[in-house]
Amino acid sequence: MSGIVVAQRLGGVADVSLFEKSRGVGGRMATRYAGEYEFDHGTQFFTARTPAFREFLRPLEEHNVIADWPAKFAELDRDRLAGLRSWGEGYPHFVGVPRMNDVGKYLSRKLKIVLGTEIVEVKRDSNGWTLVDRARDVFDGFDWLVLTPPARQTANLAADFPELVALCEGHDMLGCFALMLGFRQPVELPWQAAIVRNADISWVSVNSSKPGRKAPCTLLVHSTNAWADAHMDAEPDRVREHMLSETSTVCGLDAREAEHCQVHRWRYANIRRQGGPRCYVDDDSQLAACGDWFVRGKVEAAFTSADELAAQLLPLL
Repeated sequence: MSGIVVAQRLGGVADVSLFEKSRGVGGRMATRYAGEYEFDHGTQFFTARTPAFREFLRPLEEHNVIADWPAKFAELDRDRLAGLRSWGEGYPHFVGVPRMNDVGKYLSRKLKIVLGTEIVEVKRDSNGWTLVDRARDVFDGFDWLVLTPPARQTANLAADFPELVALCEGHDMLGCFALMLGFRQPVELPWQAAIVRNADISWVSVNSSKPGRKAPCTLLVHSTNAWADAHMDAEPDRVREHMLSETSTVCGLDAREAEHCQVHRWRYANIRRQGGPRCYVDDDSQLAACGDWFVRGKVEAAFTSADELAAQLLPLL
């Protein structure tokens, strides 16, 4: 989201190239495919509290790229139902339609993006910025460089710029595991989305209940950040088995009956609310950085950081 927003904002005054290490755009606003099953295995939904973000989302609503998810929302104290309400009461909880990754696809459709290209080195000299990818291919001739990866990855790229590295080191991102479960028959639950306390999982949703989704039934489970960080490099089978056990207990079902079961590791998934600047600009080196990690782990935070950065860069360009 941050890279896309910056590119959109600066497109009228600069020739902007985006470099994305994955095969598709959107980052954690992602969708995983497994035969008939589809899972939004990163961002589950997002809200819009600020006027700027609501205005940014307006055309996405008008073109049916996003929709409100009026889920029945539960609060679970491990396996005990502690609260139940409808998300229709209050502000919208947006999801991409028919998949979460359609948001990034729509927003980036007019941008110049180099996919499947992981930048591992950046260098600044009298001719500007040069970027080198993992295959040692070189991309050069850039006047400005804007870094939008998570804090630790930004610090690795900006190793020659201690001020930015120090800023990154003050922002610790948290990990998460996503468990994806596909069922041939619908799973009977009294809710479509649940936050979980006093367990090693923190979230369960009926992914197939979101607007525009198709059958069959899918569940998406997120671990707590604390459990993920403590087991980030554990064997995938151990992670899967523990999350299956926790899901079975919390939801009162046998999660092992799922026809499809897969785990995805998000090493940089979330960050608590942050203080300090919402972006970084070094006019002398023509280096900038933004991302949700400047603010908090929310889609709106990624937009806010990028929007403020673009506002600072426009007069400089």
